Amino acid sequence: MKKLTILAPILTWLVLGSSVSFADDLDKINQAAQQFPRELKPEFIDKTPIEGLYALSNARGTFMMDAKSKYLIKGKILDINNQSNITNAIYQKHYAINPKQLPLNQAFKEVKGNGKHVIYVFADPDCPACQAFQSAFEEMDNMTIYTFPFALTHLHPTALTTAKKIWCSKEPLKVWKEYLIEEKKPKQQSTDCSNPIDQNMDLTKKLNISITPTVFNSLGQRMAGLETEEEFEEFITPKKVQLN
Repeated sequence: MKKLTILAPILTWLVLGSSVSFADDLDKINQAAQQFPRELKPEFIDKTPIEGLYALSNARGTFMMDAKSKYLIKGKILDINNQSNITNAIYQKHYAINPKQLPLNQAFKEVKGNGKHVIYVFADPDCPACQAFQSAFEEMDNMTIYTFPFALTHLHPTALTTAKKIWCSKEPLKVWKEYLIEEKKPKQQSTDCSNPIDQNMDLTKKLNISITPTVFNSLGQRMAGLETEEEFEEFITPKKVQLN
């Protein structure tokens, strides 16, 4: 019993010490983050399995910072023993969605081959990265692609009108692809048809989408922006991720 009596305050001190250390680190990181540009400002700060390394996340991605707030690390942090991607696991913890809740009637649907790989794409018609992404789709097979058109109006002021014109066209998917790949403007000039573009604008706010293209796979895992072909192939054949 004496040993237990001695150990109890030691354990309490260790727990309190750990909490104080985390609070101190968090305070330093928050102070440093105030100086970050908008695209780096974190919405979440997480401890990682690596002592003294913290994960800072926003909808654009997750990056790492040391406890002294001197270094930012952008890229994958891999757990060799568990063969897992710590960076991605933390990002998906905060930004993955339930794809069953997506209103598919607000999207263009394209089935390629057997359609077994399902993805959900949020794209702005005037976004250069979306145009490159759409071109890449033409080389892929065995996919079902749901594209939710919307507009980043602060970057592309006319994209909202363009998206509505495309939706109101007789063959909207065909016109969408022609516009993004060939820069062929839609012949349709009216935006008076019943279209979901405004609803998609609201949906992107709800899902915290601020970069295009933003893509979700069949498990609801998120990919913001363009990735390499190898990373995209891995993304569309997803595995559940967890932080060990």
